[in-house]
Amino acid sequence: MTTPVQGQQFDPDEEKLLQGMTEHWRTVWNEAPVQALTRVEDAAKQMIVVTTGLQGLYIAIFVFSNIRAQVMAVPGGVLILLLFFTPVVCWLVSLWYATRVFVPRVRLGVNFNEVSAGAWRKFKDAYGRASEEKLRWLQFSHRWLIASFVFVLIAIVVLVLLPTPPTAPTPIIIVTPTPTH
Repeated sequence: MTTPVQGQQFDPDEEKLLQGMTEHWRTVWNEAPVQALTRVEDAAKQMIVVTTGLQGLYIAIFVFSNIRAQVMAVPGGVLILLLFFTPVVCWLVSLWYATRVFVPRVRLGVNFNEVSAGAWRKFKDAYGRASEEKLRWLQFSHRWLIASFVFVLIAIVVLVLLPTPPTAPTPIIIVTPTPTH
């Protein structure tokens, strides 16, 4: 393909190529907002799965281990116990923000029955604002998830530094024979 000089016409092959590229990028331009919103919603679904899975795993580990006994054996054990539940709170907040992505909202100023010349612009702007809002909710969810990992790391360090729980004394049963007469 030769570069045309200013004022020179494209040959028919170049014209077809240019029209094809123009049509392709016009399609990409029109579909990009819809695809962006779909990607945000897919990411929110993944955040929901991750946070609920982490909550279940963390609580199961806590329930089926002796962490409670180990924590409560130390003075101030209730505060340390609260530290261990901080990641669960972070995951719940992250889950709440991720589910906000799917909450439908009425957009003021958008009338789908409007047939004016500028109606498409209002639709496009409302769609863009909705997409930005959903992305913001997803980012908040992500930040809370990251914060939860920091708290999990702190909880692990505290757990490693805790003394082992005292073992209960072994019960000894002494059987003494009773004399029979």
